[in-house]
Amino acid sequence: MPDDQESFGPHWDDNYSAFQHWEYQPFITVLSDEKGWVDYAESFYRAAEILLQGLAVGKGFPDVEGVAGMFLFRHYLELVLKRIIVRGRHLVDRQQNAAREDVKEVANIHSLKTLWDLVLRDAKPQIEDRTWDAYDIPFLEKCLSEFDARDRKGFAFRYPRQGGERFEYDFAWISLATEHVQQILSNMLTYLIELHGENEDWQQIQNSFYSRRARLLPPSFRSTISDGPILRLHGSVGCST
Repeated sequence: MPDDQESFGPHWDDNYSAFQHWEYQPFITVLSDEKGWVDYAESFYRAAEILLQGLAVGKGFPDVEGVAGMFLFRHYLELVLKRIIVRGRHLVDRQQNAAREDVKEVANIHSLKTLWDLVLRDAKPQIEDRTWDAYDIPFLEKCLSEFDARDRKGFAFRYPRQGGERFEYDFAWISLATEHVQQILSNMLTYLIELHGENEDWQQIQNSFYSRRARLLPPSFRSTISDGPILRLHGSVGCST
């Protein structure tokens, strides 16, 4: 145990007993502000990575830590697919962002097949064909298909007697394959986030340009259009309205 163990609670040594009485300290501190940078999908992946890579080199037990590692990775898949779907819905097309109020969250879905179908519908059209084709989609789809077949409801690695007791694992392969899958999905998500940011930057440039142009108009004319979007004055320039 670390040298500063006593600062957190009773000293843990060979004399420890479950019959000792400790003073309880809360595990969780509730902050007034949210941590906007917390990424739950990435958290589950990183935790899975630690377990799976350890098991790949003989650290831990496949039927103990292995079950938890597979659950963490399976849950990562569910969460990251939902993020990709939502990021796709933030885009009307590759050149135009959707209004925030028009973006719908993903329903309470656990089927990876259903989620992947939504990725193909809501996110794939926003990604350039050459980029999409460069991803190892066949490998990714086989991974999702296998997890969906073995654990369609997300229960097999969470609860007993849901099928998980029949599973055997090759963690040397799994640790490599899961990282490959994570790289594909992470790249996909980053693409959509960056495309949204580029569209937003371009829209701000357009708004700034037309705002300056509008200020050059006669005051009497400006007053007649002050309540409407500036971009509508210059629709012929090819800007979205």
